Amino acid sequence: MQLKDATVLVVDDEPHYREIISEWFAREGSKVLTAENGQRALELVEKDGVNAIVADIRMPVMDGTELIQRVKAMGKYTPAAVSISGFSDLTPRDAYDLGIEAQLSKPVARKVLVAALRKTLMDRQELWAEPFRDTTLPTVAIVFESLAEAMRQKRIAFGRGGFCMTSDVPFPEEASIGFELNFTGDGQEVSGQGIVRWSIAKERLTGIEITRVAEASRAWVAGLAQVNKTVSFIPRAPQ
Repeated sequence: MQLKDATVLVVDDEPHYREIISEWFAREGSKVLTAENGQRALELVEKDGVNAIVADIRMPVMDGTELIQRVKAMGKYTPAAVSISGFSDLTPRDAYDLGIEAQLSKPVARKVLVAALRKTLMDRQELWAEPFRDTTLPTVAIVFESLAEAMRQKRIAFGRGGFCMTSDVPFPEEASIGFELNFTGDGQEVSGQGIVRWSIAKERLTGIEITRVAEASRAWVAGLAQVNKTVSFIPRAPQ
């Protein structure tokens, strides 16, 4: 979906900031709804077809975290979500598991916020079709019996935009990485690249946002993202 076709809900308890952000998306052609707190925003989500939420985290009545939790719990399509805050309220692991696709700090530049939301709305096959680039880390190659078996063994789990996997090697956060995931029973060899969004050494778990997937398996991986519309962007653990 393109930004000009999207309905964007801007949630912020600061009227001036809410007005500025609303104007930014209106200039992009979006239909813009506004709310001063999470409770009012939830009412709009239930009533209107919202495609994306841009929410402050710290707000009265209902904060941004609870808002996204409540939206996710509705059991229907979860809108793309971007959080903006002057405080680090959520760890990357918690934010991505909740369904937030980007965390931005206040004050945020217009081009940064608009680009972040445009990215969240893109079709995954289109988003992941960019040419491969050099990575800061070597390619990780893992063989699985099948996706179903790997999930049963809690070795990997896919979300809307990435995956969580077990790993004996801790990776530096925000590093770019290549991956070769061979699901032999499914006949799928997934060659791709991503960004390490979080890595928990004591739990042997790493969360990777997918940035590129080779054409041969791109549709298959995009299908996994599609069926995960009401769950995490990157799951906090394989389960």
